[in-house]
Amino acid sequence: MLSEADLNIIFYTLFLLSGLPISYKYAAFMVKYTGMVVPHFFISLMLNLCVGVLGIVGWIFFAPKVSIYFTLGGIYLGAGITALSLLLLLTLLLYKRKALLLSFQHWIST
Repeated sequence: MLSEADLNIIFYTLFLLSGLPISYKYAAFMVKYTGMVVPHFFISLMLNLCVGVLGIVGWIFFAPKVSIYFTLGGIYLGAGITALSLLLLLTLLLYKRKALLLSFQHWIST
């Protein structure tokens, strides 16, 4: 059976990972309908970063009840997942940039 701490780690990780698809959907939608790449890529990166920071701040409020090592481990886990998520998001957006702009041109021409 999973303890409360185990469940909190699972939901914490899922919350941090949810920033990636939310940010990508935002950037893809906005680039498709406005054609502006750089501003919406930046906003989606900041949105992803905000999800990570909110998760870490929430973790800081919960984890000290368990132990200091649990708190520090969660902070490092959150920072690592957030950094990896930002890197994956930037890579994915740069890779899909041309396809998103083509969908904007197709949308504007119809």
